[in-house]
Amino acid sequence: MIKKRIFGAVAGSLFAVTALAVPAASATTAAAPDATVSIKACSPWNDYRSEGGGSGQMCDGNHATGTIYDAKADGRCVFIKFYYIGGGEPAQSLQVGGAGTTRYIDVWAAPNRQFNGEVSAEWRSC
Repeated sequence: MIKKRIFGAVAGSLFAVTALAVPAASATTAAAPDATVSIKACSPWNDYRSEGGGSGQMCDGNHATGTIYDAKADGRCVFIKFYYIGGGEPAQSLQVGGAGTTRYIDVWAAPNRQFNGEVSAEWRSC
């Protein structure tokens, strides 16, 4: 009689743990994100080349911050382009120039626009 009670209690406990574990496991299975959905949390961005580049984070799909640097004395200044969902002219950071120069950047998306997460380091004469 005692063996049956212990076994029954253990079996009941195992059943309860299994029943609780199944919903938790299925809750972690989520659909893949839609590529057209904007970035809502902060995610890192970066683009580097031998002439320079930068890195930072993009938050809420409309605000990018970070640091850019110029690594080459070539008369060109580095800046970063931040591309929008749906295309259009990308937002641009301030530029930095002179080999070894670093600059903090803070870029906001245009009104009613969202960044798509893509960036590119670009150069122009300075």
